[in-house]
Amino acid sequence: MISEPHKIKTIRKVNMTTFQERVNALQEAHYNTFRIPSDKVTFDMTSYGTSAVSQDQLSGLFIGDETYAGSRNFEHLEDIVYKTFGHKNICPTHNIKGSIKLINSTMVSEGDIVYSNSLKPEELTKDKGATIQTLLVENDPDYPGNINTELLERKLSGKTNIPYVYIELYSDGFKPISISNIKKVYKIAEQNNTVLVLNISYIISNTLYVRGKETAYKNFKLADIVKEITANAHVLILDAAQDPRSNAGGFIATNIDELYDKYRNEVVVFEGLHTYGGMAGRTMEVFERGIKEMVYEEQAIWIEEQIKRFASNLKDIPYYLGADGVYIKVDEFLSGLEDNHAQTLSSALYLKSGVRTFLESRYSDEKILPVQIQRLAMTNLQLDQIAEAINELYIEREKIDALKLINNPAWQDEATYKWKRPLLKEFVFNCEPYVIQNIEHVGVTTHEERLKYIKGAGYNTFLLKSRHVYIDFLTDSGTSSQSTKQWAKYLTSSETQASSINYFELVDVLKDITGYKYIIPTHQGRAAEHIMSQCLIKEGYVPGNMYFTTTKLHQELAGGIFADVIVDEAHEPTSTFMWKGNIDINKLETIVKEHGAESIPYISFEFSVNMAGGQPASMDNIKEVYEYCEKRNIYVMFDATRAVENAYMIKKKDARYHNSAIKDILREMFSYGHGCTVSSKKDYLVNIGGFLAIKDDEKFYEDAMDMLRKYEGSPTNGGLASGDLAAHTQGVIEMIDFDYIKERVEQTQYLGKKLLEAGIPIVEPVGSHAVFLDAKRFLPHIDQDNYPAQALASALYVESGVRGMERGNVSKGRGPDGKNYRPALELVRLTIPRRAYTNSHMDLVAEKIIALYKKRETIKGLKFIYEPDKLRFFQGRFEEI
Repeated sequence: MISEPHKIKTIRKVNMTTFQERVNALQEAHYNTFRIPSDKVTFDMTSYGTSAVSQDQLSGLFIGDETYAGSRNFEHLEDIVYKTFGHKNICPTHNIKGSIKLINSTMVSEGDIVYSNSLKPEELTKDKGATIQTLLVENDPDYPGNINTELLERKLSGKTNIPYVYIELYSDGFKPISISNIKKVYKIAEQNNTVLVLNISYIISNTLYVRGKETAYKNFKLADIVKEITANAHVLILDAAQDPRSNAGGFIATNIDELYDKYRNEVVVFEGLHTYGGMAGRTMEVFERGIKEMVYEEQAIWIEEQIKRFASNLKDIPYYLGADGVYIKVDEFLSGLEDNHAQTLSSALYLKSGVRTFLESRYSDEKILPVQIQRLAMTNLQLDQIAEAINELYIEREKIDALKLINNPAWQDEATYKWKRPLLKEFVFNCEPYVIQNIEHVGVTTHEERLKYIKGAGYNTFLLKSRHVYIDFLTDSGTSSQSTKQWAKYLTSSETQASSINYFELVDVLKDITGYKYIIPTHQGRAAEHIMSQCLIKEGYVPGNMYFTTTKLHQELAGGIFADVIVDEAHEPTSTFMWKGNIDINKLETIVKEHGAESIPYISFEFSVNMAGGQPASMDNIKEVYEYCEKRNIYVMFDATRAVENAYMIKKKDARYHNSAIKDILREMFSYGHGCTVSSKKDYLVNIGGFLAIKDDEKFYEDAMDMLRKYEGSPTNGGLASGDLAAHTQGVIEMIDFDYIKERVEQTQYLGKKLLEAGIPIVEPVGSHAVFLDAKRFLPHIDQDNYPAQALASALYVESGVRGMERGNVSKGRGPDGKNYRPALELVRLTIPRRAYTNSHMDLVAEKIIALYKKRETIKGLKFIYEPDKLRFFQGRFEEI
């Protein structure tokens, strides 16, 4: 599997810590990484409760039935446990420790012995005056978690003080067990009047391992293997923070009514009522949905493949491959040290990179350090770089002295140390500056299904259902993932039709960014375009740097005539001119001389020109246009929808701005204009919203407010919910973060570079928000009146499940003579949503486009079978010629 079988729904920004911050944090924690606050950690390598949840799991938080008894969430959990594992009686617990506590308190007496493949229950069996003994098969290369069944049979024979046998799938995190071994232990337990307790917290990892190892299970579905495993246990326990990807919770499940009665009568003593067991109703709902999802084939395979990829990138590192990551053999990694190997390596890795690993258990000189991966929360690029940091540390290992223990701890988290800090080379991450908080499952379809869906949509990708789309590159409008801070602002907003505090906060932050006096929120960008056009245009010409569909339509509805004054290079896909968004002053001068300055209501100046391929304008050009227009009393009105991307391109390409902050570049750009319209659903990182900003023209502002009240909503909300205003405010703060905007634009560059290297015809140079396939060169055998870009977008969907958008003859429309405009650019736009996809998705898209290019002659032209009068690309339908 090349890419994630999901898209990103919500992200949480990580702190790219500095070396000095890490030095200070280690000192304050006395070199015990467990005690370092999470806000001082860049990447936290623990799998327990850190997984990304799905949007379905997240929605469960809001339907939690917070009742003390008889919760419907308990019923949901009970149902899914029976459907998935085949055990009818469940007793919820707050986590795995709660489950083990209940089992021991109801089943174990003083002097009892528990035989096991893991020592995990040891602390709680000791409390009962009992002991636990491991009976592992020695040196089993395939299944190191297997129990020695011959020895177990001898140990159990004739004994009455064996309350249960305990098996942990993937014991210690890196010891898988075979199904045949589980079955033998189950049979032995039954024959000796005891029970098998099976910890299935890593059941998916163990199932995948078995399926990959044994040909007998090769073609089995995960769900079927899971049921076969759980059918061979008397009692199941599960930690919700592992395979089900919840942040808390657990259960005991059994088909033995007598045991169940004991558990549910005891749970009220230690956990809570038997219908919630120490969990909130919302946690049970998240848990239930996580159990349902954990057997999803594509998801489970992706988790496994990320672990294998991470491990394969470790060069010469001694480790065990585990269920949730790698387990480093620290006594071999730091073979020159006498003690404190794991604790020392953990501190050294944090010092070097900000990556946290840690230990928790009774204090001892551990020989294994877990490096666990947060399920679905991390990208391949992040994991590749973490592996690189570990590799660099291994090369520097001779520099590392051992930590010196300075107290007498009982537990790992109590330990304090002193350390002669090594002089390590700092590792600097260059990857996504966030982790994934929650995900959205996407449409996984077959080639045959996609062919059916595109025919049903009339070969128009706009008419496809999103559930049938694997990677959605139709638009970057409103498709960004929001951050946890944005959601927090949304949920704590103050809703009112009058003046919400969230309105004033948004106005203040936008004034600070633009430098403009008046800010008018609208429900989205086209509403701002409507208001501006109606206020400023009576008739005349509106010169602009290439048309955009809705912008041009609003200008025409107001009586204006759009005139394209973009530089000629913008119409040449192969031109590498780096400022293809510039306005050609000579073209502008021609229009002014021919029609007079008084016939021009304003210049429509778009940043990072969409239809040209996301091409930026230079600061010099922006300034030059403004100075020209100021002398002639012509307004310059920006379409600042992608202003931040343009600012990043200026910072990257113009040496004078290399050291300038994005915010400062933006302020200068805006200073060369009289106002702007914005669709905030792009750079401003919200799912809905827009605004009109006016520098200082009070009459324009008053006219615009009149229209706002008539067409949009309240003067202090513009038709938006207060929650959306609040999320918008936070989005503005986040959009100028350099780590964010760099990753956003460079991801687009990454895809474009891969396609160029493969010889795919695209618009050059690669723009900021999208990669544009040049359909004329991709499909030279299709005439432009047979809509090659529309045909290419449809073919790409059938080939890959990737949805792009036609931007060519269909979008431009027909002239007064009824003929197609046949624009110079005939493109398929692959628009990359912000923070929604990873570079693994980009790899898949590139692979599929390259494959399609190799059979491009098979793609047929199209003809209209339904053609709307306006904006025909939205609803038009086609058939193949």
